[in-house]
Amino acid sequence: MTDLSLSPTLMASIVNDAYLFTVVLRPDFSMAFVSKGIEARLGLDPAEITGRSVTEFVHPEDLERALLHLSGYERFGAPGGTGTFRLRHRDGSWLGFDVTAARVNTEDEELFAVYCTPVDYQQATNEVLARLLSGANRVEALEPVLDVISWQENDASVAICWTELDGNRVAVSTGLPPELTGEVTNHGDPWDKARRFAETVLSADQGDLDQQQRATAADFRRGGVWVVPAHSPSYPEPALITVWTRAGGPRPDGHAYGTEIAARYVELILRWTNQADLLAYAASRDPLTGLANRRRLFEQLETATSRGALLFCDLDHFKPVNDTHGHQAGDAVLKEVGRRIEASVRSTDLVARTGGDEFVVVAPDIDLETAAALAQRIRTEIAQPIDIGGASVQVGVTVGVAYAEDILSEAALSGADQALTNAKARDRGTVRWAPGPMPQAHLSASLAIEETQQPPIAQGFPGRSAGSVL
Repeated sequence: MTDLSLSPTLMASIVNDAYLFTVVLRPDFSMAFVSKGIEARLGLDPAEITGRSVTEFVHPEDLERALLHLSGYERFGAPGGTGTFRLRHRDGSWLGFDVTAARVNTEDEELFAVYCTPVDYQQATNEVLARLLSGANRVEALEPVLDVISWQENDASVAICWTELDGNRVAVSTGLPPELTGEVTNHGDPWDKARRFAETVLSADQGDLDQQQRATAADFRRGGVWVVPAHSPSYPEPALITVWTRAGGPRPDGHAYGTEIAARYVELILRWTNQADLLAYAASRDPLTGLANRRRLFEQLETATSRGALLFCDLDHFKPVNDTHGHQAGDAVLKEVGRRIEASVRSTDLVARTGGDEFVVVAPDIDLETAAALAQRIRTEIAQPIDIGGASVQVGVTVGVAYAEDILSEAALSGADQALTNAKARDRGTVRWAPGPMPQAHLSASLAIEETQQPPIAQGFPGRSAGSVL
């Protein structure tokens, strides 16, 4: 039997055919030897770059750190552990590599060997964390997870598909159409089975695909498919990681290690972004009624781009409810009033509770007559008796309305607030319009008010309620 330990062919193959590549450096940082693996990783010809300084290929932001590692090896030996550096590809892009090192020698000189392995999930980890901390949405945060699985080196394709709380399916992928990501599925196909049974599904021969899916896979030169569910308890169904191999290639479950890591990332990201969504939602809602709060109201006005109406509503005879039946009954009345207002408006309108018994409706893209009808509808609905624990109570509402012919803004809100103030001072339970555009029926009734009305406040509005809901 051949003594393999002495075989130059074997030793050369071990160095040159590995997934990583090796660079041997002299003390001046020139490259004395470069293995052939660099061709696949960085597109560089070893013969062309041997003798050049390795510093030409290290990212400028990583160079100082790299030199610190290299400069001390003669005295202290090779640094322990793994470092990550970005190296320049022939096409000018920068790729991350995990780098380990060893001090080596020939008969007459000491050298420094550097072993460079492409960064897979480590770089994805950094990118995922960076994106989450910067407030990225689910799509943005999940995109780097695709690179956890070494798809480029193996001519594979990867997709991550999840179902939003509204039932809409969304996917990120390495260039696959919806039919091959799990966004669009048929009963009995791998994605349907993985969702229903929460189990991995392997279809190495595409036997579980229908004719159209197989045709699409052929168009993209895809072979076997492996679908792996990822735990997502807050979502309607499991998220799915799909791995396709090239046509005629190996089985896709050969990517089991990378897929297992990717599944953990998917679960983390879905949980994190779901909690972020819940916090953002809570920050913009009134905790008692579930309506938008004052903060959300002003956000809506800051981003408004159309004309519309502002309806400022203040309850009448609400204090006696609290005094007679208690604050718990008062809370029940506020919830019911909020529900009635929301039921009265259009789906495009925003209803906000801005103070104790104050509500504001933002109605974009609405004409004068429709806005007038909306105000009267709210007034009529709120006037209906409310049952609280077997007792019937009744409150009214006074409404101030302002119409913006150009763009809704805080100025319109101030106008509606001033109209409400005038109405409360003169005739509660009515609808009053701010100076400016108004339906003809309200024009004559508003003239006397307009003569004595103070100019609208440019920013904000005075609060009459003791409490302010944020």
